[in-house]
Amino acid sequence: MENPVLNVAFIVALTAFFKEQFGLTGWKVLIAAFGVALVIAFLPLVSALVPAAAPWLDQLLQVILLVLAAAGSVDFIKQIKN
Repeated sequence: MENPVLNVAFIVALTAFFKEQFGLTGWKVLIAAFGVALVIAFLPLVSALVPAAAPWLDQLLQVILLVLAAAGSVDFIKQIKN
């Protein structure tokens, strides 16, 4: 994911997911957002360490990211409604 706007949207969605699923509040939410941002930033570098498996790892990571972001989007919308 090279688009910074999409990265921010994914970070917001994933943070909402972790906040809802684990009951995070206060500074723990900030740490969750920081952790998610680190993962999104460094996963492409990790997959590049194994060039033969890089395409498969990239696709696997994209699927995991999209599934968690979809669930997080639902949680984020619930938070906005309340």
